Amino acid sequence: MKYRCAALGAALVAAAGLSVPAAAQNYNLNPTYGTYNLQSGFLPDPQTINVIAGGPNNVSAATGGQCAGYAAEAPDVRINFSGGSFDRINFSALSDADTTLIVNDPNGTWWCDDDSGNGLNPLIELTPISGQYDIWVGTYSPNTAPATLAVSELPYGSAPAQPAGPDYTLNPTYGTLNLRSGFLPDPQLVQVVAGGNTDVGAMTNYECAGYAATAPDVRVNFTGGSFDRINFSADSSADTTLIVNDPQGNWHCDDDSGEGLDPLVELTPMSGQYDIWVGTYGRNTAQATLAISELPYGSAPAMPPAQSSGPDYSLNPTYGTYTLRSGFTPDPFEVQVVAGGSNSASNWSGGQCAGFIADAPDVRLMFQGGSFPELYFSVGSGSDTTLVINDPNGNWHCDDDSGNEGLNPLLRMAPISGQYDIWVGTYGSSTANAVLSISELYSR
Repeated sequence: MKYRCAALGAALVAAAGLSVPAAAQNYNLNPTYGTYNLQSGFLPDPQTINVIAGGPNNVSAATGGQCAGYAAEAPDVRINFSGGSFDRINFSALSDADTTLIVNDPNGTWWCDDDSGNGLNPLIELTPISGQYDIWVGTYSPNTAPATLAVSELPYGSAPAQPAGPDYTLNPTYGTLNLRSGFLPDPQLVQVVAGGNTDVGAMTNYECAGYAATAPDVRVNFTGGSFDRINFSADSSADTTLIVNDPQGNWHCDDDSGEGLDPLVELTPMSGQYDIWVGTYGRNTAQATLAISELPYGSAPAMPPAQSSGPDYSLNPTYGTYTLRSGFTPDPFEVQVVAGGSNSASNWSGGQCAGFIADAPDVRLMFQGGSFPELYFSVGSGSDTTLVINDPNGNWHCDDDSGNEGLNPLLRMAPISGQYDIWVGTYGSSTANAVLSISELYSR
């Protein structure tokens, strides 16, 4: 039988307040057998951890009589879980002894079971919630005994789905890309060797066929923005397959949706970690190019190739990084810069404004929003200046002459918390001294 012990929180707090040694299970203590970070779709499934079940604490007393047994004070295991498309998460224990299981879920609800699993083994099946699960494996009698804790998203007692399949916990073979929406160049290209020994069909419930490596080929840490798609595709002279595990732990697989025999996976973008495998239809390996894009598949890059060395928000800002929180003083906040550079602001803004800017940002602003409705970026200079900003959502903004005194720029935005990369340019190709002003009250 499965028990939900929602009323236990107050009892446990009261016990802790009495400072009685070993009076109850205490999730504030470090777990004895480790902390595990699992994302929905984890492999292998089940995850198993060997523990010594039991301890000095009477589980019946600690759980208000919901189930019986003895367990340790500290958790045996902690699971940090990120949910996805599965509708269950199971915790069970296997032992020659009669065992008990206690789980404190991310909402602080206590669950306890004695014999709902096979034989005298416990089972707790929950609707999955992302967050921290603390788990104790106890014994019915005061003795201790070896036991195996199992964590699974599959029906209890079923065979593992993919005992030796692709494993996103491994380091990617061809590197990790940190991309923010609006990234350039688009597409991002990575050369890989496609293929491996893992049967992709079994891993994807036969949505597509082929063979891939165990470790991801490429990992992408992505921050979303205004684009409504993110595409993953592969190009090869061989027949290739593409597998993507998205930030919610969902698996996506494709064989031939791209050009010819090439694969394409197109997703609604989510911020987070994408793990990507490029496989082959047969067991052979082959050279391939993985492409990551926010543009329609097969379209030309957003910017001409000549601009691939243009403004790059991954570079360190020339005049510093500043952290401001809404209500900052002094207001305006000002930074002295030398405006100008070799990149055409017109090309990079789709003709929105003219001028020349540097490769690296001039200033980076880390901003925490509050009650003010607008954020003003403006420039003061004796020269004709231009302002370009990449906002926390990855959107590009550009202005030439909207500020005061005719030839100075101004950008007014609804404040978003996050990273702003800012370039101060000049209308001509020369450089000039300038003052960047950031305000919640007015423009310079």
